[in-house]
Amino acid sequence: MSAYIHIYTNALTDDLIPTILKRLNEHESVLDINSSFSFRNSNGNLPIVFKWEKPSLEIFNENNLKLNFSTSIKPFDLKEYKKKLFKDKIIKQSFIQKLTTLFKKKKKKKAVKTIKLSAEIEAQLQNYNKVFSIKYHAGDVFENHFGTLIGAIITELTKGVCHFTQDNVWYDSKNVLRESLVNLYTLEELPNHINKNVVAVAS
Repeated sequence: MSAYIHIYTNALTDDLIPTILKRLNEHESVLDINSSFSFRNSNGNLPIVFKWEKPSLEIFNENNLKLNFSTSIKPFDLKEYKKKLFKDKIIKQSFIQKLTTLFKKKKKKKAVKTIKLSAEIEAQLQNYNKVFSIKYHAGDVFENHFGTLIGAIITELTKGVCHFTQDNVWYDSKNVLRESLVNLYTLEELPNHINKNVVAVAS
């Protein structure tokens, strides 16, 4: 099942790529981000080479592994985004209503999952003009792990806001990495990852 991390920001340049690789290596053994990747591409791929080096799935520990995330970068406008959210909500609600009329027996209506914006998130989103998206397979251990880590690091470095569609959760640049690490590592591993110093990046 595909999931997305949408990162809303203004500061996406290729100058960030070496810093992203450096930050990834504070947590995992990432050997390379392929030179073909660029934030200038509206649609592209983010290939990485890594070593797993964990007790889980030891069969992979000696190999160089590869992932290739689909990415996109698009202009962002909060007003247009809110219009789309409203249309999506109406479509989903009418679809559920049509389904329920097909059955004579009354059944409980399933909750319609829609994206909700808090006042705090909405206030932050109005400051951004770009959205960078990472597509990954939520059921894949490696893609879920590295997609989450990459998305969190980019959000932090660009001082953005991100939306993890799989859990329908929003994070800002101040809490995204810490919250993500809690979900990615065991209690034994966490102290080695969560106390890393934040790298300051000029906005």
